[in-house]
Amino acid sequence: MKKHNFMILPLIMVVFFAFTSSCKKDNEGENNITYENYTDPRDGETYKTLKIGEQVWMTENLRYLPEVVGPDSGSQTIPLYYVLVYEGKIVTEAKASPYFETYGVLYNWAAAKIACPPGWHLPTETEWMQLAGYAGGAGIAGNKLKESGTAHWGVINDEITDQYGFTALPGGCCLTGGLFDGLQNFGTWWTKTEFDSTQATYILMTDNGTGVYKGPSIKEHGFSIRCVKD
Repeated sequence: MKKHNFMILPLIMVVFFAFTSSCKKDNEGENNITYENYTDPRDGETYKTLKIGEQVWMTENLRYLPEVVGPDSGSQTIPLYYVLVYEGKIVTEAKASPYFETYGVLYNWAAAKIACPPGWHLPTETEWMQLAGYAGGAGIAGNKLKESGTAHWGVINDEITDQYGFTALPGGCCLTGGLFDGLQNFGTWWTKTEFDSTQATYILMTDNGTGVYKGPSIKEHGFSIRCVKD
């Protein structure tokens, strides 16, 4: 996998924060959390969902993939979809990747705004911070929202509990210039909140950070999505 230094991370530190639906129950989870399932009518992909506080979230990264491009493609305005490590343009090949099933799709901001299925939407910055607030405050919420164990994050930290079943994963990102980065080190998620004409606000969780961080990123970058219910 191509690597590159995570150039947008310093931007975060200055703004650090401390229906076709299958509604069967799913009692998986180390904290005995009861999930429900939602099936996306567009492609048949099924997601675990969970009420956390007053919000209902998908507890998996979105996998909606109407088309796919290699990491060297970028645009401010044209919706683009990426799958970690994959450099081709064939959707069936990209979906066959284990990275697709585990980490979902990476979207530029134009794609992120339209990717969530009917009845769901791309969360705003405020909605993400509501989640972080419910999880104890942005300064410590990351440890309560990240998947515990070392299967994906690859770090040993007893303070990472996945207390609320959100199971945030380190799916990295796709940077402009054809670079996938951050797998197993950090997760990035778009918000619907526009920062300015060229940037939008995104959410960051890292392997060695305790919090949920936010800041601006250029709209070309490919980040994950968690959808929240309307």
